[in-house]
Amino acid sequence: MRNLSALLLLAVLPAPALACTYSPGEVHEATLYYEFDGSSLGMLGDETLKAVAVNFRGCEVIYIASGHIDASELGSNAGLGQARAEDARKRLQAQGIPARDILVRDMKFDRPAKATPPGTREPINRRVELVVVVR
Repeated sequence: MRNLSALLLLAVLPAPALACTYSPGEVHEATLYYEFDGSSLGMLGDETLKAVAVNFRGCEVIYIASGHIDASELGSNAGLGQARAEDARKRLQAQGIPARDILVRDMKFDRPAKATPPGTREPINRRVELVVVVR
């Protein structure tokens, strides 16, 4: 009976906090790519966000998700960069990251990864740049 009560006590105690292995001020980046005209990540991007969430568990961090579009998505897709960043935010929250720790920005076509003429489709410009800043 004594062992059972010890097990029951362990079951209700909170798990020990994880120690952060990163130093304050460290900055880490990941890039998530999206399909043309899309604001939903594929499986590879989803796995990347899961790995980011796990790697920084136990750390005080700020996540900055900046959504970008390519030159062919200008005009007809106002807000698509924002929608991509919001998609990343929702997926981070699903991994247990509090909303207060996630900043979202719509970069539109202000900082393309590859410069292209207007109307050009360029897959590497359809992205969310995720910056993780350790506090």
